[in-house]
Amino acid sequence: MRGLIIGAAALLASCAAQALPQQAPAVANGPPDKVEVVYHPGTMFFSVEDGGEGRFKTGEDEDYTFPVTHADYVRIRDLLAPYRETGLICGRKEQWEHNGYLVWREHGAEIRRPHESICYADGHHEADRGISRAYYAVEQMAEERWVPPPLPILPDPDRLTLTSLYWGRVTQEWTIPRGGEGRWSQADGKTEAFPVSEADFDRLRELFRPYEGVRFECERVIADGPYGRLTWSQTGHGDQQLNWDAGCVSGDAADVFQRWDQAEALLKTLRDGG
Repeated sequence: MRGLIIGAAALLASCAAQALPQQAPAVANGPPDKVEVVYHPGTMFFSVEDGGEGRFKTGEDEDYTFPVTHADYVRIRDLLAPYRETGLICGRKEQWEHNGYLVWREHGAEIRRPHESICYADGHHEADRGISRAYYAVEQMAEERWVPPPLPILPDPDRLTLTSLYWGRVTQEWTIPRGGEGRWSQADGKTEAFPVSEADFDRLRELFRPYEGVRFECERVIADGPYGRLTWSQTGHGDQQLNWDAGCVSGDAADVFQRWDQAEALLKTLRDGG
C-alpha cells in the first residue's frame, strides 16, 4: 500500500495508557469478567475484559490487543445484554454454516450462545444492531489504543522482493539477491533470470532505505486498483515489508511510488542487459 507512516513511539503509547481511567482489578484467584463476540472461530472475533485486555481480530493482518477499562467493559456488556438468553439466531435456514457464538464470562464461569451473523431473514438486521454497535465501539478502541510491536531489525538484508498484485493475483515479481542470479516473473508464466552484483543490490536497497524499519498504514480511497509490496529478507531474521496500494493518496504515497518506479526502471535495465 502507498504508505502513511504510523510510528508508534513508546512515549506516546505510555501517555495514552496513562490517560485511561484506572482499571478494575481482576476477580480474586481468577480471570477478569469478559464478553466475546465470535464470527468465525480463530479468524474473526472481538472481546473485552473487565479492566483487562481487549482484542479485535478480523484476519491475519488485523489482530489488535489493547487496554480496556471497567467503563469500557460495562459499555460493551450492556450492548450485548439483550442476547444473553438466546443469542442471535437467524429466522430462516440459510445454506451456509453458522459457527459464530457469544460468550459471557463471570466469576470464572462461562455461558455461550449462538451468533448467526450471516442471515437475510426479515428483521435480522435490526436484531443485530446491538452487536454491530459493540463491534464498532471495540474497533475504535483498537484503533486508538493498539501499540504495534517493533518491526524486525534487518541490519544486512540479503534479498529484496518486489511483488505487484491485482485482486489477489501476482502480476509480476522481482526477486533480487545481494549478488547472484536475479529473477523476474509475470502472471502468464514467463520468467527471466539475470545477473545481479552486490553493487546493483545496494543501489536498489538505497532507493528504499528511508522506509526500512518503518510501519505503514494506507487510507485507501480508490477501490479495485493494483497493489503490491517490497520485502526485505535476511537469513535468520523475519521479513519486513513495505505495502503500497494504488488507491492511497496520503502521507508519503507519492514518494513511495516514485521510488518504486525508479526501482522497476533499474531492474528492467539489469534484466535486459542494458
